Amino acid sequence: MKGRVIALTKPPVHAALIVDGRIEDILPSPPDGQPHIGEVLTGRIDRPVPGQNAAFVRLPDGNTGYLREAKGLRSGDALPVIVTGLPEDGKAVPVSHRILLKGRGLILTPGKPGVNVSRQIKDPEQRDRLAEALTQPNADTGIIVRSAAREIDESSLVAECADLSTQLSDAQYGAGVGYRAMADALREWTDPLPEVIAAPWELEDRLNWDRDPGRLYHDPDLADALRFADGDPFEHFGVWDEIEKLRSPHADLPSGGWMVIEATRAMVTVDVNTGDQFSGGAGMTANVEAARELPRQLRLRGFGGQVIVDFAPMKKQHRKKIEETLHSAFRKDRIETTLAGWTPLGNFELTRKRERRALCELL
Repeated sequence: MKGRVIALTKPPVHAALIVDGRIEDILPSPPDGQPHIGEVLTGRIDRPVPGQNAAFVRLPDGNTGYLREAKGLRSGDALPVIVTGLPEDGKAVPVSHRILLKGRGLILTPGKPGVNVSRQIKDPEQRDRLAEALTQPNADTGIIVRSAAREIDESSLVAECADLSTQLSDAQYGAGVGYRAMADALREWTDPLPEVIAAPWELEDRLNWDRDPGRLYHDPDLADALRFADGDPFEHFGVWDEIEKLRSPHADLPSGGWMVIEATRAMVTVDVNTGDQFSGGAGMTANVEAARELPRQLRLRGFGGQVIVDFAPMKKQHRKKIEETLHSAFRKDRIETTLAGWTPLGNFELTRKRERRALCELL
Protein backbone atom coordinates (compact mmCIF):
# COMPACT_ATOMS: atom_id res chain seq x y z
CA MET A 1 0.00 0.00 0.00
CA LYS A 2 1.07 3.61 -0.52
CA GLY A 3 2.12 5.83 2.36
CA ARG A 4 3.71 5.17 5.76
CA VAL A 5 2.69 2.22 7.90
CA ILE A 6 3.94 1.22 11.35
CA ALA A 7 3.32 -2.49 11.95
CA LEU A 8 3.37 -3.93 15.48
CA THR A 9 3.38 -7.55 16.68
CA LYS A 10 1.86 -9.00 19.83
CA PRO A 11 4.02 -8.80 23.02
CA PRO A 12 6.95 -8.80 23.20
CA VAL A 13 6.28 -6.10 20.63
CA HIS A 14 8.47 -5.75 17.56
CA ALA A 15 7.91 -2.80 15.20
CA ALA A 16 8.47 -2.28 11.48
CA LEU A 17 8.27 0.80 9.28
CA ILE A 18 6.85 0.25 5.79
CA VAL A 19 6.96 3.10 3.25
CA ASP A 20 5.07 2.66 -0.03
CA GLY A 21 5.06 -1.10 0.49
CA ARG A 22 8.83 -1.34 1.18
CA ILE A 23 10.19 -2.26 4.60
CA GLU A 24 12.50 0.57 5.68
CA ASP A 25 13.29 -0.29 9.31
CA ILE A 26 12.73 -2.98 11.93
CA LEU A 27 12.91 -2.49 15.70
CA PRO A 28 12.87 -5.72 17.71
CA SER A 29 12.22 -5.60 21.44
CA PRO A 30 15.39 -6.41 23.39
CA PRO A 31 15.28 -9.58 25.51
CA ASP A 32 14.49 -9.24 29.22
CA GLY A 33 17.45 -8.06 31.26
CA GLN A 34 19.39 -6.55 28.35
CA PRO A 35 20.19 -2.84 28.49
CA HIS A 36 18.37 -0.50 26.14
CA ILE A 37 20.09 2.60 24.78
CA GLY A 38 18.31 5.69 26.09
CA GLU A 39 16.93 3.94 29.17
CA VAL A 40 17.15 6.05 32.33
CA LEU A 41 17.78 4.15 35.57
CA THR A 42 18.74 4.91 39.14
CA GLY A 43 22.26 3.62 39.60
CA ARG A 44 24.34 3.25 42.75
CA ILE A 45 28.10 3.78 42.80
CA ASP A 46 29.68 0.41 43.48
CA ARG A 47 33.40 0.89 42.98
CA PRO A 48 35.25 4.07 41.94
CA VAL A 49 38.15 3.59 39.52
CA PRO A 50 41.10 5.58 40.92
CA GLY A 51 43.02 7.67 38.42
CA GLN A 52 40.40 7.37 35.66
CA ASN A 53 37.71 9.68 37.03
CA ALA A 54 35.26 6.78 36.53
CA ALA A 55 33.26 4.27 38.54
CA PHE A 56 31.39 1.00 38.24
CA VAL A 57 27.68 1.39 38.94
CA ARG A 58 25.12 -1.15 40.17
CA LEU A 59 22.01 -0.98 37.99
CA PRO A 60 18.55 -2.11 39.16
CA ASP A 61 18.27 -4.72 36.39
CA GLY A 62 21.26 -6.63 37.80
CA ASN A 63 23.75 -5.31 35.22
CA THR A 64 26.92 -3.37 36.02
CA GLY A 65 27.40 0.04 34.44
CA TYR A 66 30.60 1.95 33.72
CA LEU A 67 30.34 5.68 34.39
CA ARG A 68 32.90 8.18 33.18
CA GLU A 69 33.20 11.60 34.82
CA ALA A 70 32.51 10.26 38.29
CA LYS A 71 34.58 12.87 40.13
CA GLY A 72 33.36 13.48 43.66
CA LEU A 73 31.13 10.39 43.79
CA ARG A 74 31.58 7.81 46.54
CA SER A 75 30.60 4.18 46.99
CA GLY A 76 26.90 3.96 47.82
CA ASP A 77 25.91 7.26 46.16
CA ALA A 78 22.70 6.98 44.10
CA LEU A 79 22.11 8.97 40.91
CA PRO A 80 20.08 8.72 37.68
CA VAL A 81 22.09 7.51 34.69
CA ILE A 82 21.27 6.94 31.03
CA VAL A 83 22.44 3.94 29.01
CA THR A 84 24.61 5.34 26.20
CA GLY A 85 25.86 2.22 24.43
CA LEU A 86 25.83 -1.54 24.14
CA PRO A 87 28.25 -3.56 26.28
CA GLU A 88 30.80 -5.82 24.66
CA ASP A 89 30.94 -9.40 25.92
CA GLY A 90 32.15 -9.49 29.50
CA LYS A 91 32.20 -5.69 29.86
CA ALA A 92 30.06 -3.21 31.77
CA VAL A 93 27.19 -1.22 30.26
CA PRO A 94 28.30 2.31 29.21
CA VAL A 95 26.26 4.88 31.15
CA SER A 96 26.35 8.65 31.65
CA HIS A 97 24.91 11.14 34.11
CA ARG A 98 24.35 13.59 31.20
CA ILE A 99 20.74 12.64 30.58
CA LEU A 100 18.68 13.46 27.49
CA LEU A 101 15.16 12.09 27.89
CA LYS A 102 13.56 11.84 24.45
CA GLY A 103 9.89 12.11 23.61
CA ARG A 104 8.22 12.42 20.25
CA GLY A 105 8.16 16.22 20.17
CA LEU A 106 10.42 17.13 23.10
CA ILE A 107 13.69 16.27 24.82
CA LEU A 108 14.23 17.03 28.52
CA THR A 109 17.75 18.14 29.45
CA PRO A 110 18.47 17.89 33.22
CA GLY A 111 21.25 20.25 34.21
CA LYS A 112 20.80 22.41 31.10
CA PRO A 113 17.89 24.80 31.71
CA GLY A 114 16.15 26.82 29.00
CA VAL A 115 13.69 26.20 26.17
CA ASN A 116 15.38 25.71 22.79
CA VAL A 117 13.64 25.08 19.46
CA SER A 118 15.16 22.87 16.74
CA ARG A 119 16.90 24.81 13.99
CA GLN A 120 14.96 22.74 11.46
CA ILE A 121 11.87 24.74 12.42
CA LYS A 122 12.50 27.86 10.34
CA ASP A 123 9.27 29.86 10.70
CA PRO A 124 9.88 32.57 13.38
CA GLU A 125 6.20 32.69 14.37
CA GLN A 126 6.09 28.91 14.80
CA ARG A 127 9.30 28.97 16.84
CA ASP A 128 7.89 31.65 19.14
CA ARG A 129 4.58 29.80 19.48
CA LEU A 130 6.27 26.56 20.50
CA ALA A 131 8.68 28.23 22.92
CA GLU A 132 5.90 30.19 24.61
CA ALA A 133 3.66 27.14 24.98
CA LEU A 134 6.16 25.24 27.15
CA THR A 135 7.40 25.77 30.68
CA GLN A 136 10.44 24.07 32.19
CA PRO A 137 9.52 21.24 34.59
CA ASN A 138 11.86 22.82 37.16
CA ALA A 139 14.58 25.44 37.32
CA ASP A 140 17.34 22.91 36.53
CA THR A 141 15.71 21.02 33.65
CA GLY A 142 15.50 22.43 30.14
CA ILE A 143 13.49 21.52 27.05
CA ILE A 144 14.54 20.97 23.44
CA VAL A 145 11.64 21.21 20.98
CA ARG A 146 12.24 18.62 18.25
CA SER A 147 11.44 19.19 14.57
CA ALA A 148 8.51 16.74 14.86
CA ALA A 149 6.75 19.31 17.09
CA ARG A 150 5.76 21.21 13.95
CA GLU A 151 2.91 18.75 13.49
CA ILE A 152 1.87 18.54 17.16
CA ASP A 153 -0.56 20.89 18.89
CA GLU A 154 0.46 22.75 22.06
CA SER A 155 -1.78 20.76 24.44
CA SER A 156 -0.18 17.48 23.32
CA LEU A 157 3.31 18.92 23.83
CA VAL A 158 2.42 20.16 27.32
CA ALA A 159 1.07 16.68 28.19
CA GLU A 160 4.20 15.04 26.81
CA CYS A 161 6.40 17.37 28.86
CA ALA A 162 4.53 16.31 32.01
CA ASP A 163 4.97 12.63 31.12
CA LEU A 164 8.69 13.01 30.52
CA SER A 165 9.08 14.91 33.78
CA THR A 166 7.38 12.07 35.65
CA GLN A 167 9.61 9.49 33.96
CA LEU A 168 12.66 11.53 34.90
CA SER A 169 11.67 11.83 38.54
CA ASP A 170 10.99 8.09 38.65
CA ALA A 171 14.24 7.36 36.74
CA GLN A 172 12.28 4.99 34.53
CA TYR A 173 12.32 5.54 30.78
CA GLY A 174 9.81 4.64 28.09
CA ALA A 175 7.69 1.52 28.03
CA GLY A 176 7.98 -1.53 30.21
CA VAL A 177 9.81 -4.70 29.22
CA GLY A 178 8.35 -6.02 25.99
CA TYR A 179 7.10 -2.61 24.80
CA ARG A 180 10.30 -0.64 24.28
CA ALA A 181 10.43 -1.14 20.50
CA MET A 182 6.86 0.11 20.21
CA ALA A 183 7.64 3.23 22.26
CA ASP A 184 10.72 3.93 20.12
CA ALA A 185 8.75 3.42 16.89
CA LEU A 186 5.97 5.80 17.93
CA ARG A 187 8.57 8.37 18.96
CA GLU A 188 10.94 8.21 15.98
CA TRP A 189 8.80 7.11 13.02
CA THR A 190 5.95 9.60 13.29
CA ASP A 191 7.50 12.55 11.47
CA PRO A 192 5.85 12.59 8.99
CA LEU A 193 2.73 11.03 10.43
CA PRO A 194 1.91 7.46 9.37
CA GLU A 195 -1.34 6.76 7.56
CA VAL A 196 -1.78 3.52 9.53
CA ILE A 197 -0.49 2.04 12.78
CA ALA A 198 -1.36 -1.65 12.41
CA ALA A 199 -1.57 -3.54 15.69
CA PRO A 200 -2.95 -6.96 16.70
CA TRP A 201 -5.98 -7.16 18.97
CA GLU A 202 -3.77 -8.43 21.82
CA LEU A 203 -2.35 -4.92 22.25
CA GLU A 204 -5.80 -3.39 22.71
CA ASP A 205 -6.53 -5.97 25.39
CA ARG A 206 -3.21 -5.56 27.22
CA LEU A 207 -2.60 -1.81 27.03
CA ASN A 208 -4.43 1.23 28.28
CA TRP A 209 -3.68 3.51 25.36
CA ASP A 210 -4.51 6.61 27.41
CA ARG A 211 -2.03 5.86 30.21
CA ASP A 212 0.50 3.25 29.14
CA PRO A 213 4.05 4.54 28.45
CA GLY A 214 3.69 3.22 24.91
CA ARG A 215 0.67 5.48 24.34
CA LEU A 216 0.27 7.60 21.25
CA TYR A 217 1.79 10.70 22.85
CA HIS A 218 -1.60 12.36 23.40
CA ASP A 219 -1.83 13.06 19.67
CA PRO A 220 -5.33 12.60 18.18
CA ASP A 221 -3.86 12.25 14.67
CA LEU A 222 -1.83 9.25 15.81
CA ALA A 223 -4.82 7.81 17.63
CA ASP A 224 -6.87 8.11 14.42
CA ALA A 225 -4.19 6.13 12.55
CA LEU A 226 -4.40 3.18 14.96
CA ARG A 227 -6.00 0.08 13.43
CA PHE A 228 -6.46 -3.18 15.32
CA ALA A 229 -6.55 -6.24 13.10
CA ASP A 230 -7.00 -9.99 13.26
CA GLY A 231 -3.78 -11.87 12.68
CA ASP A 232 -0.20 -10.65 12.72
CA PRO A 233 0.59 -7.36 10.90
CA PHE A 234 4.17 -8.60 10.39
CA GLU A 235 2.77 -11.54 8.44
CA HIS A 236 0.39 -9.30 6.47
CA PHE A 237 3.11 -6.86 5.36
CA GLY A 238 5.76 -9.52 4.70
CA VAL A 239 8.07 -8.43 7.53
CA TRP A 240 8.84 -11.98 8.67
CA ASP A 241 9.85 -12.86 5.09
CA GLU A 242 12.17 -9.83 5.03
CA ILE A 243 13.70 -10.88 8.36
CA GLU A 244 14.34 -14.34 6.95
CA LYS A 245 16.22 -12.75 4.02
CA LEU A 246 18.26 -10.65 6.46
CA ARG A 247 19.60 -13.80 8.10
CA SER A 248 21.73 -14.18 4.97
CA PRO A 249 24.64 -11.80 4.24
CA HIS A 250 23.47 -11.69 0.60
CA ALA A 251 21.46 -8.63 -0.55
CA ASP A 252 20.25 -8.42 -4.16
CA LEU A 253 20.60 -5.29 -6.31
CA PRO A 254 18.13 -4.29 -9.08
CA SER A 255 20.54 -4.80 -11.99
CA GLY A 256 21.28 -8.43 -11.05
CA GLY A 257 24.31 -7.79 -8.86
CA TRP A 258 24.44 -8.16 -5.11
CA MET A 259 26.15 -7.12 -1.90
CA VAL A 260 27.61 -9.45 0.73
CA ILE A 261 27.35 -7.77 4.14
CA GLU A 262 29.11 -9.47 7.04
CA ALA A 263 29.80 -8.30 10.59
CA THR A 264 32.93 -9.29 12.48
CA ARG A 265 33.94 -8.27 15.98
CA ALA A 266 36.11 -5.45 14.59
CA MET A 267 34.07 -4.12 11.67
CA VAL A 268 31.35 -4.63 9.06
CA THR A 269 32.56 -5.57 5.59
CA VAL A 270 30.56 -5.04 2.38
CA ASP A 271 31.53 -6.61 -0.96
CA VAL A 272 29.76 -5.38 -4.12
CA ASN A 273 29.46 -7.76 -7.08
CA THR A 274 28.07 -7.27 -10.59
CA GLY A 275 26.69 -10.79 -10.87
CA ASP A 276 26.41 -12.02 -14.45
CA GLN A 277 26.64 -8.47 -15.88
CA PHE A 278 29.94 -7.95 -17.73
CA SER A 279 29.37 -4.79 -19.77
CA GLY A 280 31.68 -1.82 -19.40
CA GLY A 281 29.25 0.06 -17.17
CA ALA A 282 28.17 -2.94 -15.07
CA GLY A 283 30.52 -2.10 -12.22
CA MET A 284 29.38 1.52 -11.99
CA THR A 285 25.71 0.52 -12.15
CA ALA A 286 26.09 -1.99 -9.31
CA ASN A 287 28.09 0.48 -7.24
CA VAL A 288 25.48 3.24 -7.52
CA GLU A 289 22.73 0.78 -6.60
CA ALA A 290 24.78 -0.47 -3.64
CA ALA A 291 25.44 3.09 -2.42
CA ARG A 292 21.71 3.85 -2.49
CA GLU A 293 20.78 0.59 -0.73
CA LEU A 294 23.56 0.50 1.88
CA PRO A 295 21.89 2.70 4.57
CA ARG A 296 18.72 0.57 4.45
CA GLN A 297 20.65 -2.69 4.72
CA LEU A 298 22.75 -1.48 7.67
CA ARG A 299 19.63 -0.12 9.36
CA LEU A 300 17.58 -3.31 8.90
CA ARG A 301 20.43 -5.52 10.06
CA GLY A 302 21.22 -3.30 13.07
CA PHE A 303 24.89 -2.98 12.09
CA GLY A 304 27.11 -0.15 13.30
CA GLY A 305 30.72 0.70 14.06
CA GLN A 306 33.39 0.74 11.36
CA VAL A 307 32.15 -0.22 7.88
CA ILE A 308 34.44 -1.00 4.93
CA VAL A 309 32.92 -1.20 1.43
CA ASP A 310 34.75 -2.98 -1.39
CA PHE A 311 32.98 -1.60 -4.46
CA ALA A 312 33.07 -3.37 -7.82
CA PRO A 313 35.96 -2.33 -10.11
CA MET A 314 35.43 1.10 -11.66
CA LYS A 315 37.46 3.99 -13.01
CA LYS A 316 38.97 6.28 -10.40
CA GLN A 317 37.19 9.34 -11.82
CA HIS A 318 33.85 7.68 -11.04
CA ARG A 319 34.50 7.72 -7.28
CA LYS A 320 33.03 11.23 -6.99
CA LYS A 321 29.66 9.94 -8.22
CA ILE A 322 29.71 7.16 -5.61
CA GLU A 323 30.55 9.64 -2.83
CA GLU A 324 27.69 11.93 -3.86
CA THR A 325 25.28 8.97 -3.92
CA LEU A 326 26.42 7.85 -0.46
CA HIS A 327 26.04 11.34 0.99
CA SER A 328 22.53 11.64 -0.46
CA ALA A 329 21.49 8.19 0.80
CA PHE A 330 22.80 8.59 4.35
CA ARG A 331 21.40 12.12 4.66
CA LYS A 332 17.94 10.56 4.96
CA ASP A 333 19.01 8.16 7.71
CA ARG A 334 18.52 9.21 11.33
CA ILE A 335 21.47 7.20 12.72
CA GLU A 336 24.64 9.29 13.02
CA THR A 337 27.06 8.28 10.25
CA THR A 338 30.44 9.70 9.24
CA LEU A 339 31.68 9.08 5.70
CA ALA A 340 35.46 8.92 6.09
CA GLY A 341 36.34 8.43 2.43
CA TRP A 342 38.54 6.18 0.30
CA THR A 343 41.33 4.09 1.76
CA PRO A 344 44.74 3.70 0.03
CA LEU A 345 43.58 0.28 -1.22
CA GLY A 346 40.52 1.78 -2.93
CA ASN A 347 37.84 0.75 -0.42
CA PHE A 348 35.36 3.20 1.08
CA GLU A 349 35.29 3.63 4.86
CA LEU A 350 32.54 4.97 7.10
CA THR A 351 31.61 4.83 10.77
CA ARG A 352 28.09 4.47 12.11
CA LYS A 353 26.88 4.95 15.65
CA ARG A 354 25.97 1.72 17.44
CA GLU A 355 22.39 2.39 18.50
CA ARG A 356 21.02 -1.14 18.60
CA ARG A 357 21.98 -4.78 18.69
CA ALA A 358 22.25 -6.70 15.45
CA LEU A 359 18.92 -8.11 14.29
CA CYS A 360 20.41 -11.62 14.08
CA GLU A 361 21.22 -11.47 17.83
CA LEU A 362 17.66 -10.51 18.78
CA LEU A 363 15.46 -12.53 16.41
